[in-house]
Amino acid sequence: MTSYPAQSHSEPLVWGKSILFWLLALALVRGIIYASLVPPWQAPDEPAQFERVRASLSAVEWNSTFETDPAWYNELVHSLFTFNFWDFVDSDRPQYAPDVRLTDHVALYHGIYNGLYGSRPTYALIGWPLFLLPNQNIILQLYLVRLNTVLMNLGIIWLAYLLVRTIFPNDIFLSVGVPGLILFNPQHTHMLSTVNNGNLAELLTTAALYFTVRGIIGGFTWRNGVAILGFSLAAMWTKATAYFLPVALGCIVLFYGWRYRRYWRWLLPAGLLLAGLVFFLVPRRLILLFPDSLARFRENTIYLDPIVPQDLFKSFWAMPGWTIFQVHPFWYQMIGLLCILALVGLSILLVRQWRLLSMPEFQPKIQALVVLAVAVVVALGIILGWNALTNSIIYRQGRSLYAVMTPIALFLMLGWRQLIPEAWRKVGLLGAILLFLLFDSLVLFDYIIPIFYSRF
Repeated sequence: MTSYPAQSHSEPLVWGKSILFWLLALALVRGIIYASLVPPWQAPDEPAQFERVRASLSAVEWNSTFETDPAWYNELVHSLFTFNFWDFVDSDRPQYAPDVRLTDHVALYHGIYNGLYGSRPTYALIGWPLFLLPNQNIILQLYLVRLNTVLMNLGIIWLAYLLVRTIFPNDIFLSVGVPGLILFNPQHTHMLSTVNNGNLAELLTTAALYFTVRGIIGGFTWRNGVAILGFSLAAMWTKATAYFLPVALGCIVLFYGWRYRRYWRWLLPAGLLLAGLVFFLVPRRLILLFPDSLARFRENTIYLDPIVPQDLFKSFWAMPGWTIFQVHPFWYQMIGLLCILALVGLSILLVRQWRLLSMPEFQPKIQALVVLAVAVVVALGIILGWNALTNSIIYRQGRSLYAVMTPIALFLMLGWRQLIPEAWRKVGLLGAILLFLLFDSLVLFDYIIPIFYSRF
């Protein structure tokens, strides 16, 4: 979308790959640090998420068809008391009793969602290390699964790099800055170092978006189409945060439908067949969401509590633990100001490059950016819309937007890039990475460690 001056094509490639290697290495180290420092169960829904991961080892336990709780349920309950779980959540500490059940302390997903939450294969993929050590201590199993999610973060950062290079192959500022912004987001690292099916959903969604962008830029093949469909369906079967994908990917149908509109007699039945296949394969929970939303629209007064977007923004960047600990308001204000500057930069870019929208050689890049923008808008709209329809403030955690973390990071970096003079962009990139690192270090050493270890 942006015109570039003449430069060596090998220079950004060498720089990018070298820096990417160090970013991935740093992501591994930081992920292990976060996974080690955050006490067991001190991440949103981690006990319930781990229960699904551990239950995926057995069909009986997955469907909760046992008459008495399995022994590892008691181990999980005991570990909640051993690691003082209630000291860091917004509830009173109960008294331990030998006959206490896990459901007395943890709201299990199988019962809440009537068996429609997630899928056994995706949870088994999250917890595959447990197949090797099924009888180990429950805490050791937890840390093994955490390590697996740390590796997922490496995959996300790598895919983000590939996605950006596909659209902007010679832009070192974006190809390094986007993975760097993802890497040094402290809340993202916190979540990707603990157990949650949203981590796998983000990895699969990022893969789906990457192959979508790759197809738009370089042309679609049957392998590319299978990859998009496979990763998209897997992401939606993993978690509802990926339900925006059909709308975002529907943009491709519109682009190609308009380009080949003369063949509508062939495209219409093919499109209907594809839509029917997707409808047959998507999770039942997504299908039930439409009539449920319509019923709520008819019955309820639509109202969005202001705390929803506020907490959504704050917990996207930094709200450690069960998203009840906040950093100083100054840091949220500074991040908000930087986001506003990014929007200003995007607006300037759009005005300056408006003439490029009609040039055929820039259409693939524009279409790729449109798909990513639609993904962000729809993902955000689903969260805000559901809270407005239900008149609740339950779903207001920024991790619900991590499925579109890469597009968000791309648009932020693209906006900041526009505000930096071209001659200063390498210095600006270094400064941005340094600021990201300092903020991440601030949250880790000034908030996370004191929160969990100040009493020692």
